[in-house]
Amino acid sequence: MDRGEDMKGPTLIISFLTALLLACSPAKAAEQYCSDTSARTLRVAFYPFIPDVSDAALRIKQLFEDGCPGLDLQLIIDPDYYSSEKQKGILYTKADVYEVDSVFFTDFLQRKKAKPLTQEVVAAAGPVVPMARAIPVQGETTFGVPHWLCTDFLVYRKDHSEIGTIKVFSDAKRVFSGSNKLLIDLKGSSTLGELYLGIVGAHYGFDHVSEHLTSIDNYALQRLSELLALDPSGFGRDTDYHYRDGFYQRQFARGAGAGFVGYSEITHYVLSEAAQSCKHGECLNATGLDVTVLPLGDNGAKPVAWVDMYMIDADASGATLRDAQAFISFMMKPATYEALLLPDNNVPRYLLPARADLYANPAMLQNAPLYAKFKPIIDTATPVTAPSLNDNLRKIGKDIDAKLPGSH
Repeated sequence: MDRGEDMKGPTLIISFLTALLLACSPAKAAEQYCSDTSARTLRVAFYPFIPDVSDAALRIKQLFEDGCPGLDLQLIIDPDYYSSEKQKGILYTKADVYEVDSVFFTDFLQRKKAKPLTQEVVAAAGPVVPMARAIPVQGETTFGVPHWLCTDFLVYRKDHSEIGTIKVFSDAKRVFSGSNKLLIDLKGSSTLGELYLGIVGAHYGFDHVSEHLTSIDNYALQRLSELLALDPSGFGRDTDYHYRDGFYQRQFARGAGAGFVGYSEITHYVLSEAAQSCKHGECLNATGLDVTVLPLGDNGAKPVAWVDMYMIDADASGATLRDAQAFISFMMKPATYEALLLPDNNVPRYLLPARADLYANPAMLQNAPLYAKFKPIIDTATPVTAPSLNDNLRKIGKDIDAKLPGSH
């Protein structure tokens, strides 16, 4: 599990010069997205923590600009997205369109950073998965269009069928004892903060989580220590492993552990390892995987969810506003989702779309069959947002990191 909060590297802006890399591509848009044709720029804060993000951003730039003559689409990829120190991160980014994690939604509104969306924009985005509908709305005003959904899944080896019988946390402790171990990243302030939120939400109820964000709850700290005990020796608390994209999933593909915990998209790294780095039959592939949910509490599975949504800058007007609306509509099209989720290397990115009808899309189900496993679980998850939630979770996560054993 990794929201990428400690990802290293500079902010990238995929802009005019990078388009030269795509000049020889024969791909052309089938339709026009923008009504204006003058030379102009649209700046979009692109969510940075997806597999092969630069490749995805270049693809989006190409497709959208093909349908918007005169437009230079600048995609901002900021590795400090979740930071709140020294005025870094998405809250301090200036763009025309923002891809906003719901952990920031209330903060965006309090800072008057977003413009209400018209019903035409909302309707053009298509049907939304029901659990995500309420998050981007305040009162009767809609400020965001849900794009991606996130929760923690337990992805496991299909030949370990007993993992699919886990109902409460004591079951997990029993199943992952002995040689069957569970790979889970327990480093990083956001990673630990979000796991903590999942534990207190499952135990006390999500209506009461704010009561446990000022200091570390002892029950939750004990549960995190119990999770660490399920990790194979040498895993879980290594800072170097935390920084490596997909490290735990690549190790899982090669036989380390009977399962792993994380967002759906990190399954991509299992499959890319098998497709690109393993000899035939050496590593797991999609046919050897199954999916369930890891119950963090003692009363069954009650997963917490996050909703990444598109929001338009409060200052956007004229051609910029029209382009921003066109960009959101373009990103929510099934064909755009397919281009992102089913890249040319045939390894699905496995991000979870917020658009509901994609889970019945034949191309998606044929090329990425695990969506049929992920969908029933995300349907049961509880999305959350609150003022300063990101800051509070990162602080809690930092404090937990200092208390858990084995950090190096």
